[in-house]
Amino acid sequence: MKFNISERYNCVVVELKGKIMGGPDADVFKTELQKLIDAGKTKLIIDLENVKFMNSSGLGILIGGLTTMRKAGGDIKLANADKRISSLLMVSQLNTVFDHHLSLDSAIKAYDEV
Repeated sequence: MKFNISERYNCVVVELKGKIMGGPDADVFKTELQKLIDAGKTKLIIDLENVKFMNSSGLGILIGGLTTMRKAGGDIKLANADKRISSLLMVSQLNTVFDHHLSLDSAIKAYDEV
């Protein structure tokens, strides 16, 4: 798993790339989230557009990140999941836990509406 972090308007966008399968990536991701929280940046959007594959451990990374952000008073929204990832979210019923948007712009606007 690779990722890019950027800021857009009042949100931090984490663009994930490749295969999301847990392992050492989970620790790296958690460390980066903690850095964002320490900097007061708790409105996060995870862009899944370039994710080719995700397994249950990958879902665990997302759930862990959501828990961490919510404990810090923030949130994570998902954007741009393809049909396979959307299906995985539905089967695991995580589509009821995460606020998922079809585009990055939609996810950004959702933070403004809160």
